[in-house]
Amino acid sequence: MYVLTRIEGDLESGAYASVDDDGTAIVQFFVNKDDAITYNRMLEAIDTEIAVTEIDGDSLEKFCSVIGHAYTVVEEGEIVIPKLETLTHTLID
Repeated sequence: MYVLTRIEGDLESGAYASVDDDGTAIVQFFVNKDDAITYNRMLEAIDTEIAVTEIDGDSLEKFCSVIGHAYTVVEEGEIVIPKLETLTHTLID
């Protein structure tokens, strides 16, 4: 499984989550690395700097429980397109 994080290979750096219409943060896990890379490139095109990180599929539910987010699994070949209105940018000085 693959997830998008702030720093490649570092789950503790923070995971990318989209926000649904109810305001619930949802972390997307990708079964296929190429699909994760494709989604990441779409986010990079709108100036979101994140990386693809591999995660053990057995750790998926525990990871989301710890960070308090819902999650979804993107199966191989599914097309996921980021919604611009769910993206927020925070500048850290």
